[in-house]
Amino acid sequence: MNKNNLKLSLLSTAILLTLAGCGGSDSKTVNKSPIAKSITIENAKQWLPVTGTIKVANADVSSLKITIMDNGQKVTGDNGVYHLSHGILELTGLKFSYISLTGEDKKISYTASANGKSSSASIDITGVTGDPLINQQWHLRNTGQKAYALSDEMKAGLISLYVNNFGWPEEAANERISEIFAIEEAKLIAGEDINVVGAYSQGVTGEGVVAVVVDSGLEIRHEDLEPNVLPNRSLNLNLVAADKTDPTPTAITGDHGTSVAGLIAAKGWNDLGGQGVSPDTNLIGMNYLGTDKVPQKDYLIHGFPGSGISKSEPIAVFNRSYGLGEVSTHFGYSELDEAIESYPSLVLRNAKGALNIKSSGNSFEGGGWDGSLCADNGAHELGLTCYNAAYESSQVHPYYLSVGAVNTDGKHTSYSTAGANLFVAAPAGEYGRNAPAMVTTDQMTCLSGYSGFTGRGITGWAEAYGEDFAKSQFPFNFPGHDDNVSCNYTSTFNGTSSAAPNASGVISLILSANPELTWRDVRHILASTSTKNDPDNAAVTFKVGDTDFVAHQGWIENAAGFNFNNLYGFGRVNAGEAVKMAKAYTQDLGEQVITDWLGAGSTAGEPALMSEIPDNNAEGLTYTVEVSEDLNLEAMQFKFNVSNIEMGFGFEDGTQTTAGTDLAIEVTSPSGTKSMLLSSKQALTVPANADGWQVGYILKDGVFLSNAFYGESSKGQWSIRLIDTSGASYATTDGGILELTGYTNNAVNSVLEGVSLRAFGHEK
Repeated sequence: MNKNNLKLSLLSTAILLTLAGCGGSDSKTVNKSPIAKSITIENAKQWLPVTGTIKVANADVSSLKITIMDNGQKVTGDNGVYHLSHGILELTGLKFSYISLTGEDKKISYTASANGKSSSASIDITGVTGDPLINQQWHLRNTGQKAYALSDEMKAGLISLYVNNFGWPEEAANERISEIFAIEEAKLIAGEDINVVGAYSQGVTGEGVVAVVVDSGLEIRHEDLEPNVLPNRSLNLNLVAADKTDPTPTAITGDHGTSVAGLIAAKGWNDLGGQGVSPDTNLIGMNYLGTDKVPQKDYLIHGFPGSGISKSEPIAVFNRSYGLGEVSTHFGYSELDEAIESYPSLVLRNAKGALNIKSSGNSFEGGGWDGSLCADNGAHELGLTCYNAAYESSQVHPYYLSVGAVNTDGKHTSYSTAGANLFVAAPAGEYGRNAPAMVTTDQMTCLSGYSGFTGRGITGWAEAYGEDFAKSQFPFNFPGHDDNVSCNYTSTFNGTSSAAPNASGVISLILSANPELTWRDVRHILASTSTKNDPDNAAVTFKVGDTDFVAHQGWIENAAGFNFNNLYGFGRVNAGEAVKMAKAYTQDLGEQVITDWLGAGSTAGEPALMSEIPDNNAEGLTYTVEVSEDLNLEAMQFKFNVSNIEMGFGFEDGTQTTAGTDLAIEVTSPSGTKSMLLSSKQALTVPANADGWQVGYILKDGVFLSNAFYGESSKGQWSIRLIDTSGASYATTDGGILELTGYTNNAVNSVLEGVSLRAFGHEK
């Protein structure tokens, strides 16, 4: 062989060996320019991930770098995650996942660089499908949007009203309305939502489960509900209904249940309206509310035989956005009602259980039955709830989960009833004018519904100030809005009636993600993953005699590490975190254990205790109960008989005793955690109701539930303190239904006749 040829052969071998040891680069790519190629992703769905691979030819992979651009600016990634103005891009090597947040077709520019050379191309996202109203549904993804509230039309209408009807100078009117708008617009805070995108990004949209809407009705042929409504499965509970499978309402001023159903499971990605929290969940409707219903109604709405619901089908949740309203009495506990109401949890879904989700109530401010009571006694000024969610006996056992309501800033709404029985909170908003409410489904056509010619808000304002003013205040609901041409949707639905279905939607997502979970597992996930919203919520303290008394604790952290607040329960539901925990769930709660009622006096079948609660005394009366069973707590119940001979329907002079409104109850667990069952200054103005009015009793078989002790041990001494918080009498501005002129401080002390407790939990 020629010596020169031998040298060349040895040199070539050496080069090949060197290349083979430097990370696998192909000799053809060394020192060549990478060639980036554009790719197209078609038919993406808003808020759902799409995947693909960036294509780069001639790339030395070991040295290749990808730079992402957004609107001509370089974007810095966080561990491969790039937050763009229109979506989220996650890059792993050359593989990517993209979520369209805005629903727009977009071109994502990128530059591939290697060996000091670069090439640019793009990822073209085209044909993105979504829903035209989804970007106004702040509860799903809050970007600070107004959801048709605080509109220019509304502002102009108000200024005109102040000038033409109230006689204000135009400059003063404009200044005042602008000031109001500025205050409310400051509460539009991006990110204060339930993080449904976090759930959808994990591929969970609610498939495989069913939500039952127990309400006023459900328009089963609604364009945005019909795809999810199970055919011939809904129930019309009216005695005289011709079609027992159709709960579509006949009222024309708005149907509560149709709007509730849309929040749970309006169909997604169909280019109609908005979407529900769990947009692929199936629906069953039952028109429970109203009169002249079938006698079996209370059994049917809980899925008993005859309801058409089998014990094995995947019912995730029964949504119950209804309540007793403002009746200022505490209703006695019923073991029969508990047995009926526990049936979905204990029997359905092959005994894994369905969840009952209950709105906590809209009586934080009161003003119905009791008129100006909670303004006159200082509850409003202090920020205390006027009514307590535990007045309603269905809300004081763990088989119903009570849900409170929050606004666009993550804080308490003006109306959401508080109590130690709350489990979670969810968005609901205010009234859709000065502040956003919910954008959801409404009765179809402009001839019925909250939106349209007959909507109750529209007709009310039109009668008061004219049709033009009504149109200015409800531009989306008034016929003719470009985004709501058929009036099939509304932007003014609110109340804890909205909070409950938003929570129900999250529960549907949880059980879609992991159908093997029990109803107690779902409770545990909610308690563990809900967001501590409004973290600076302050305690409420006032003087009782010369001593400071804490009537509302704000946020507490119990001995098991769970955060709790009587306004919010464990916090605002977080769909993304809940689904994540559901998918990886390993907790074993074992069998549910319920202790016997433990206590003394008339609640324990013994002679009454007859222990007096001193008037206007912060020390109050303390009773202790020893629990020997060592359970990991899931809920605690407390039962009371508290009497006062003055507790009737008012004195002859037109006043009423303060014995009920002065009463506060605080419980301390063996671990030292405190829970306020009753904060005082609350509307307990008529005798307890236990199978009828119990004259002479503030509480008769009165049960309270607290979730504040979740995860703690039941074993040890429970301390229960009852306090009479005031010695004052006061006049009323509005005497309410009883037409009272005022309240007279109780002349005799209230008496504790019996106290008992019961623990729900599992063995450690």
